[in-house]
Amino acid sequence: MASLNDAARGKMRTVNHEGHVAYRMDDALKLVTMALTSMLGEPKFYGDNTDELIRLAERLCADGQGELVAKLAVWTRTKGNLRSVSHALVAVVAHVVKDQEYVRKATHIVASQRGDDGTEILATYAALYGKPFPNALRRGVADALSGMSAYDIAKYQSGSREFKLRDTLRIAHPVPRDDEAAAAMSACIAGTLGKPKGWETELSARGNTAEVWDELIAEGRLGYMAMLRNLRNMLSAGANVEPVLTVLESPEAVHRSRQLPFRFYSAWRELQSAHLCTTRVHKALDAALVASCDNVDRLPGRTAVLIDTSGSMSSSVSERSAVTCRDIAAVLGALATYISDDAWVCQFDTSASQLAFTGSSILADVRSVPFAGGGTDMEEGFACLMASGFDADRVIVISDNEVNGGFGRYGRWRGQLETVQRALDRYREKVGHDVWCHAIDLQGYGTQQFTGRQVNVIAGWSDQVLRFVSLAEGGFGGILDEVMAVEL
Repeated sequence: MASLNDAARGKMRTVNHEGHVAYRMDDALKLVTMALTSMLGEPKFYGDNTDELIRLAERLCADGQGELVAKLAVWTRTKGNLRSVSHALVAVVAHVVKDQEYVRKATHIVASQRGDDGTEILATYAALYGKPFPNALRRGVADALSGMSAYDIAKYQSGSREFKLRDTLRIAHPVPRDDEAAAAMSACIAGTLGKPKGWETELSARGNTAEVWDELIAEGRLGYMAMLRNLRNMLSAGANVEPVLTVLESPEAVHRSRQLPFRFYSAWRELQSAHLCTTRVHKALDAALVASCDNVDRLPGRTAVLIDTSGSMSSSVSERSAVTCRDIAAVLGALATYISDDAWVCQFDTSASQLAFTGSSILADVRSVPFAGGGTDMEEGFACLMASGFDADRVIVISDNEVNGGFGRYGRWRGQLETVQRALDRYREKVGHDVWCHAIDLQGYGTQQFTGRQVNVIAGWSDQVLRFVSLAEGGFGGILDEVMAVEL
């Protein structure tokens, strides 16, 4: 079995936030990992690492890797579906690299995803670096704003507290795409542009009634996200939601929506708590979750999935969300089980136990994961796997990597505390082949527990994460390689 020798591993050793031994990450991989697990400025169990992310991005730009940072900004927005961190990365590369053409192109792509992305980019730059704005940043935002319709200008005119769309228009000076958009831009700058008539204004004026919802649904005035977020309101009002459920479970609609998988779980959990989740609703949301991983290759052979349910995984992904890292780990674990030919699953914290996943109903499998809290003894998960006799082709570990246990079972090697790599090595020795290990990092604290051959360290919350399991095994290097393949 091939692996890094002790000397090579020694050069990479560090400690995590718990003071437990871990491996350092390469700076580029560390930035990718932090970015794909970032809700910028949000608290984490071990503290917000926004400042560290910004400083690391600045250092990479200064060291000649600005194009990597620009491509990462595009990837996080277009593939990872993350907004705030993409705005911050664009701001950093524009500040450090200045007026390279790729800065303008990256800004244009990120600012084109939604009508308020350009405004948020300028607001982020001003918060980080003040004024003036670099030319490449202004021009990239102008390129994006030039494609806005009159409706979008009216819809996104409010912007953030620091910046509104009229401020962005004054700074960027975009060329309107037509006369109607030109009139809307002028009215926006003057402060006389009215709000567009949409479902929000209709609902506000007429109330949360079945009649209003039925009318909005029948006229097709609700977008996918609006349907998902308002499903509880529709059900509680007694509206006919069958047309909505048909859209929500449509694979094509799911793919267009770019919703993160845990959004469906969050909606399901909310409806469960309100006693509004009928079997029809359950089936629709379960089908939406299945559709969210349609673009992920199935995993042949046998897969072991280890899910971290420790106390540090109790952090919410956002101050505005009740969804925790443990929820996301359970969803990704259930998705990984669903795409596997055969799977064995366990949860670990201070201890570990096998889970009775079905591999058919994703929501039912998620619901079966216990959340007892406790320490993060990842080695207990490997001990449970060893004891099971399951001969896996791959092991998928879903965790925040803040290991703080493992002192008794595998943790001592030549008298010194070791990473969980030793447990992986022992499992490989037992089954007699070089099992793949895919370590999914949900928090991006900047350390890892595994290294060497047949190890794939990936990060994030979306279906994109699971894509890199089969891609890595097929010879594709991982997320970093895909980021570098982004065209600017």
